[in-house]
Amino acid sequence: MDSMFKPVFNYTDHIVKNLTFIAESKAVIISSPLIPEWEVSLRKDAIIRSAHSSTAIEGNPLTLEEVSALAQGREVMARRKDRAEVLNYLEALDKIPSFASHKPFTFEDLLEIHKVVTHEM
Repeated sequence: MDSMFKPVFNYTDHIVKNLTFIAESKAVIISSPLIPEWEVSLRKDAIIRSAHSSTAIEGNPLTLEEVSALAQGREVMARRKDRAEVLNYLEALDKIPSFASHKPFTFEDLLEIHKVVTHEM
């Protein structure tokens, strides 16, 4: 018995046009060189946005601009707990590559990340 899902649909001209556009766009993106300065800027922006959204989900009231200021080492007017939460999260993100090099990722690694995230909370 073949249990593979076999969706029922028809290719329309509109679908084929969109799929072609997606494939062409992907090829352009993959073959485009990324200017090193842009890569650094894009990474920093992604880290700041990740820290903001992840801490905001937990109820942290700091704005994206305040999180960005903290990431740049500037002070912001906020509760100590809110600043610490963002700074700890940023530090944990910074340490992720070193944890990723551990094979396999261990329970102790997880506890260490938790320790960084909850430091002085």
